[in-house]
Order: sequence, then structure tokens, then C-alpha cells
Amino acid sequence: MASTPKRPLVKGPLQPPQPQLNSKSYTQKPASKEEVFTTSGKEKSISVVEFNSRAVEQPFLDPSIMQKRIEAEKQWKAEQEKSSKAEGNSQGR
Repeated sequence: MASTPKRPLVKGPLQPPQPQLNSKSYTQKPASKEEVFTTSGKEKSISVVEFNSRAVEQPFLDPSIMQKRIEAEKQWKAEQEKSSKAEGNSQGR
């Protein structure tokens, strides 16, 4: 089935694919195997992140909701005190 093309290819005849380079960067050529680079460990400081799997997750709490709940609790306590005082005054008579 491989026949000669009816039209000539614009870029010339087909070529085998180029071998892939195992490089970390596509902008820099890979270093040769004979080259050795040394660096001091003082150049970069890496922050340590501690992870504790036993720590209980804390849900996100909206401060405005917390303030509303605190105000509602204060109002409820004030109403309870008023009703207990009113009951105490009516029983004392």
C-alpha cells in the first residue's frame, strides 16, 4: 500500500521521529553525565509543616453568625431572668 505520493511533500520526505530527551527543562540542554555540581545546604531554608492526624478538624465559622448567636443567647437569658423574677414576685404574695 505504500506507494509514491502523487504530490511532492512540502518539507521533503518523511523522517523518523527525533529521540525524546529526558530533560527537566525544555529551555536548557541536559547536563552531561560526567559533570558534577555541588551546592551548600545553607542557600535554601525549607519551612517544616507538622501534620497531626489525631487533631480534630475545626469547621469554618462565620464571625457574624457567632455574634448573632451570642446576642440571641443573651436575650434568651434576659427573658429567663425576667420570667423567673416575675414568677418569684407572684408566688411571694
